Amino acid sequence: MKHKLLIAAAASALMAAPSLAQADDQDGWYLRGNVGYGTHTDIDITRTVTTPGIIGDVESEGNAAMSLGLGYDFGENWRLEVDGTSLWSDLGAVGQIPSSFAKIRTNALMLNAIYDFDDFGKWEPYVGAGVGIVRAEADAVAHDFANNAGTVLIRTDACPDPSRTAGQAITCEVHDTDYAYGWQLLAGLGYAITDKLTWDTHYKYQNFGNLEYAGFATDTVDGFTQPANSKFEDAGLHALMTGFRYRFGDKAMAPPPPPPPPAPVADFRCWDGSMVFNAGQCPAEPAPAQPEVRCWDGSMVFEAGQCPAQPQTYTCWDGSIVSDLSICPPETRSGVSTAVLCGEQYRSEVIYYEFDKGQSAETRNTINRILDTGQFCDVDNIRVVGHTDTSGSAAYNLSLSKRRAKDAVDELVRQGIDRNKISSEGKGETEPIIPGDNRKEQLNRRTEVLITLGSIGAIN
Repeated sequence: MKHKLLIAAAASALMAAPSLAQADDQDGWYLRGNVGYGTHTDIDITRTVTTPGIIGDVESEGNAAMSLGLGYDFGENWRLEVDGTSLWSDLGAVGQIPSSFAKIRTNALMLNAIYDFDDFGKWEPYVGAGVGIVRAEADAVAHDFANNAGTVLIRTDACPDPSRTAGQAITCEVHDTDYAYGWQLLAGLGYAITDKLTWDTHYKYQNFGNLEYAGFATDTVDGFTQPANSKFEDAGLHALMTGFRYRFGDKAMAPPPPPPPPAPVADFRCWDGSMVFNAGQCPAEPAPAQPEVRCWDGSMVFEAGQCPAQPQTYTCWDGSIVSDLSICPPETRSGVSTAVLCGEQYRSEVIYYEFDKGQSAETRNTINRILDTGQFCDVDNIRVVGHTDTSGSAAYNLSLSKRRAKDAVDELVRQGIDRNKISSEGKGETEPIIPGDNRKEQLNRRTEVLITLGSIGAIN
């Protein structure tokens, strides 16, 4: 019933649009069609604590998305549009638990208000927002499964039932449809191919809130069935689509602008040959040239190149000024000689990261210690390797480890290390310090920075 009421309201608003619009060459009805790629947001599936039901986190796979729109262009940057969007996604295993899966299909009908930026010639960026109703179909199954040897029945964590007894095997299923109010944000770019046809590409984010589904749990031994409810929390989607808009009706041609008035002509010649309208507009004549550059010895000349040569001096590591670097005092660092500091060919530093973060608050201080080494020792090269813990998918962890390695490389370059001396890579979850499957471990979330010195035992 809710979606029928919203459809009626949207149609009434569109039918009233022409009476609200002022006369303009570009106003009128249009039809839009787009296809592209979309993915539903990550969803938490929950249930009430007193009933069985499917629970766990799911991650959507991408799929083809499509959108149709019927709208009215008011001709003064604003458009009003009814927009229908459809997307089907495979959500994979529930909580990455065997013998479980989830799928969702959403069909959303939104009423959008859109603002066009028309100061870019044939290009027309736009932004918009909309509200409407969403029809969401969900399919999810989770059941107990045997171990690898086939000798022990393992109770699935994706289908807990507080009432089941030992030896009871269970299957939870959801095959249901829910309706919810939703909202969306749009950002797009149009290109006027003709007066009527526009190439349209846009990104949209939709949010559906919480979706509630009824299902059932079945004892696979005796066939006893009982209700099982599941809630898909904070569901939504992202989509990037391209297509065309077609405007109905004819566009009147705007009259050409009037020709500009003739420009006045300057007819007075100044002392420097420039032409102006009267003598008061001439530039002031310059005074005779005077020496304006003060040299290091206090003498004044016309140009800096006329200054006498300045004696060569050098600044030692401790700030003292000498005429020969060989007479600088021995270089030390906090009382430790550089021979001790550079006595080993390799040095290493480790940066640790918070869970699922690609940057660390430790990065700058750690790189400062590396730069301290580079200040006194001959750094040959620096190798940066990013790591993650074992929670999450291997592909995601590999990408996250590369972001962590890039975090250290960017700070090295920002603080003056030659980029050609740096190599980096991400190892994902393949080299944990503390092993364990699907384990959130602080010591495994790290970036290792290995410094190789080109020469060791630097002279004191």
